[in-house]
Amino acid sequence: MLGFTVTMLAGLVVGTINGMAGGASLLSYPVLLGLGLPPLDAAITNALGVSSANLFAIRSGQHTAVTLLKTYRRLIIISVLCSLLGAALLLAFPPKIFEHVVPFLLLAATLTLLLPTKPHLGRRNEIAETLGIASSGLYGGYFGPGQGVMVITALARNPKDPGTLNGAKNIIVGITSAASNIVYLFSGRAHWSLVLALFIGSSIGGTLGGKWATRMSPLFYRALVLSVGYGASIWLFGKYYFWN
Repeated sequence: MLGFTVTMLAGLVVGTINGMAGGASLLSYPVLLGLGLPPLDAAITNALGVSSANLFAIRSGQHTAVTLLKTYRRLIIISVLCSLLGAALLLAFPPKIFEHVVPFLLLAATLTLLLPTKPHLGRRNEIAETLGIASSGLYGGYFGPGQGVMVITALARNPKDPGTLNGAKNIIVGITSAASNIVYLFSGRAHWSLVLALFIGSSIGGTLGGKWATRMSPLFYRALVLSVGYGASIWLFGKYYFWN
């Protein structure tokens, strides 16, 4: 019961932050590891549980959803296809491979917070945006935490107002994660009580976050996710490379 409550509270925080900015599943993944789940089980449970955050954030701003779908249709398709490939790779290789790769993935996702997102114009940026979305889709299907930040980093290369940028991120990550979750459903590695806890918490948080998208301090958000992301990365490096 304690694990369910802790996970639901983590889902609430994750959902709120994901609805406003993205990348907060970096916070819930270490919580699941702390409850004793193996890394692969934690990644799949986390992905299934927090996917509702972006979908409910889209719902809170549904008046723009149709426009965003039309505008970003090409990028959504690219992201979904790459995500399905990532999910297939995740389940095709032994869990031991994932355990030794995940510290690097978590660290890389955390470091995306430090990438410059100053907008630039031009064809070169359009190509960079496409490659960035494809990479984020592949990453999202294989691991997941931090995908929202990667999407924002890719989209911010071309000028957009904060509301449009956040809405585009929510719709791309929401649809992409829904696609890869179909693969995860048949993995046999989801811990369903914790999926439910995360789903409830992140659904409520995502609704709130979608409405509060412009109110969160960027400095606080970055400090929170960076500290948790770095801390979990160091712990995982120690667990799989130094302590055994």
